[in-house]
Amino acid sequence: MTPAPQSNTSGTNDLETVASDENEIASSVVVTTPDENGGPTTGNGSTVAGATFNFTNAIIGAGAIGLGGAIAASGGLISIVLITFFGFLTKLSLDLVIRLSVETPEVDNSYESLAAYGLGTAGRVTVLICKLLYSFGCLVAYTVVIKDNMAQALKHLIYGEDTPTASGWLHHFLSEDSLFTWIISLNGVLPLCLLRDMTPLASFSVVSVISMVAIVGIVIYIYFACPDVKRPGESNYDNWFQIRPGVLESLGTFVFSFVSQHTVHLVFGSLKPELRTVKNWKIVSTLALLSATTVSVLVGVFVYMTFWEATQSDIFQIYPQIWMIDIAKLLLCTTMVLTFPLPFFTCRELLIVVFVHPFCGRADAEDANSELQADLAEPLLPSGDDETTTSDTTDVVIQPFGRLLNVLAPANWLLPQDDRQLRLGGHIILTSLLWFFCTDLAIAAPSLGDVLDLVGCFSGTIICFIVPGLLSFKMEGYSHLALLLLAIGCSVGAVGSYFSIHKLYLDLNS
Repeated sequence: MTPAPQSNTSGTNDLETVASDENEIASSVVVTTPDENGGPTTGNGSTVAGATFNFTNAIIGAGAIGLGGAIAASGGLISIVLITFFGFLTKLSLDLVIRLSVETPEVDNSYESLAAYGLGTAGRVTVLICKLLYSFGCLVAYTVVIKDNMAQALKHLIYGEDTPTASGWLHHFLSEDSLFTWIISLNGVLPLCLLRDMTPLASFSVVSVISMVAIVGIVIYIYFACPDVKRPGESNYDNWFQIRPGVLESLGTFVFSFVSQHTVHLVFGSLKPELRTVKNWKIVSTLALLSATTVSVLVGVFVYMTFWEATQSDIFQIYPQIWMIDIAKLLLCTTMVLTFPLPFFTCRELLIVVFVHPFCGRADAEDANSELQADLAEPLLPSGDDETTTSDTTDVVIQPFGRLLNVLAPANWLLPQDDRQLRLGGHIILTSLLWFFCTDLAIAAPSLGDVLDLVGCFSGTIICFIVPGLLSFKMEGYSHLALLLLAIGCSVGAVGSYFSIHKLYLDLNS
């Protein structure tokens, strides 16, 4: 292994230089992946526009919807500053991670591989655990949103003001939020999760992003056109300039809105091989983070200005039941369904790496498979010219058993051309079990805000800020960006996690 590249940056480097200056080699390097025959693939994958929609879809989600409650708990102006700051800092962190991956030939297209190269086994294990926890937290949060909004919206759209007195099997079905969530998740979410990569999701991502833009439009329209919905606020100082105690426990929600390091390599790897350059990636990250920040600020601020301190994390629970809000709820749930597969792919891939790879011995898989086939090819009984019938009978018994052993052998659990994907049977089983566990836990979750705060503070800060900062220090030397990432990650992670756990404890026991 070649030594990690060292940078000539000194303590006089400023943040702007670190963020914008890339050497020409890194910007022109193209990352390719081999096809089944060992040659590089060409033409397969997403365009820059498709990757941008996928990545925007991966970022915008439950975090943006939960910002209204975080702003109410923190204060108006300080929240806008924090949202913008975390969005910008996340963009710098993403670009840093991709640049280090491209500049390091020994690293394959994964965050944990980069962490292993730069920080050793401890770094790899940390990234694996945090990516798994964060991705799983996203899945739970998305399902909580579906549970809290979709059935209610459909019931009100169908029955209107007569909902309390309505009857019938459909009304009963829509009144059972948990059962309805299971059915929708089984028929809408699980089929998308059975896909193997995100390239086919590019067209769905366009629908998801358009749905979020429509939600922004509805929220803004209600603020201006429906004055009877708005609640009176306090003075301008109290509404905008006061920094409230809840800012500490809301830090996780602000971070959760932008953390996307768990899917960054999936999106980068989904680009066509000839497009996998740092320059193209910076276009993707800039457009995606700019869109996500704009949507987050608009949704959070206009909901906050509508309800002020009464704003909750799940914003549509506080709006009156009018048809526009019902449409917004359905659009939000559509976004959650289409966003769900992105962290799901990451979570499933990590489970394969952590729990399946140790049993497969990929380095020896081909030899093991060959030995198994050779053993099965050897006759178990001596055969001669006068024992043809006995030999044929033995083959009838042994061959099916041999094929079964061949399938069950750990070396054959993974796809030959992609060791992060299981063969069809294992793929379906693992996907179904992971989907079931996420859905079951989400139905039991106390609130969306608790999930966002805890997941964002604990695992989100580690993979978004702390690990990239440590990697920059280790592989390039000191820089202001690395110091800033470490300082923000450690402070937000420690303080925010404490207050988030405390709030979750109180909610569970209330």
